[in-house]
Amino acid sequence: MRRFAFALAALVGAGCDGPAERDGGLHDAGVLDDAGVLDDASAPGDASAPGACVEFERPRVVGAIADAALDELSGLAASRAAPGALYVHNDSGDGPRVFVIDAADATVRGVITLEGASARDWEDIAVGPGADGTPWVFVGDIGDNAARTGSGTPRANVAVHRFPEAAVSIGGSFGAASVVPETITLTYPDGPHDCESLAIAENGDLYLLSKVDAGLSTLYVARAPFAGAVTLEAVTTLDVGGPTITGGRQTTAMDLSPSGRALLLRTYNRVHLFTREPGEPWASALERAPARLPAASEPQGEAIGWRADGRAYFTVSEASMPPLSEYLPVTPDCTPW
Repeated sequence: MRRFAFALAALVGAGCDGPAERDGGLHDAGVLDDAGVLDDASAPGDASAPGACVEFERPRVVGAIADAALDELSGLAASRAAPGALYVHNDSGDGPRVFVIDAADATVRGVITLEGASARDWEDIAVGPGADGTPWVFVGDIGDNAARTGSGTPRANVAVHRFPEAAVSIGGSFGAASVVPETITLTYPDGPHDCESLAIAENGDLYLLSKVDAGLSTLYVARAPFAGAVTLEAVTTLDVGGPTITGGRQTTAMDLSPSGRALLLRTYNRVHLFTREPGEPWASALERAPARLPAASEPQGEAIGWRADGRAYFTVSEASMPPLSEYLPVTPDCTPW
């Protein structure tokens, strides 16, 4: 397998606590452990599969997101209904709105307002089967710095807002639209946790992965179908930043491929790829070493998402006019995830 060396320096100009806090300190203020050593190699680990897309090129900047309103991007997901469209959103301090950008050049197609939705600390977004089995958009109001840092009052529960993709036409420039989402209230079985990583499986299951400064991250699931208020189930733990999942410890985003067989997991300084065999539970698959994938030099990398065809992925950072990076497979006709 080819390996790509990167000479990437971290651009963390705001110091260890990242950019300035917004709106009463709700913005993530976690320590950027290992922030000065961004990913410098592509290594297959145990996630390789014959013919599958497991090696990726250096990041290719498709364009800068030239909208001043998009300066703290924390979530990214590819539309399934409109190939070439990406959903993104800001971190805490913004209102309940999702922007749609073009994956080809990073231009903004429009903004969708989620009427009546909370926007305390939006951290991640995903697209997957919804209540009717068609593609829905899931927005995670799941951040809880107080639960991680011990400063302030943790949230008793968190929320995920969802709406069907069919509710808005995003195939081209649409300007502005609004939807009334369904809201799922989620409670952890073992007390509050901070979380910035949300994923939807091919069967509609919803996964959250806790963000920690030390110790083990825990993967939780809400089994589909679900509605209203749900108590999450703990699935397994991950030693992110440990000997198997090396690099930074704090998880900032994840995304499941359209098939549900490949999980992208990112920290501030690395991107990991976990894969599973058909029918294999994630509790088993996550015990194997992940592939280490290329990661662009980003000042505060908190968003990652598969391309809709499962053959490439995107990342973007919190910043003013942030570049949108696409990572193409080394073998263009590799088997998509």
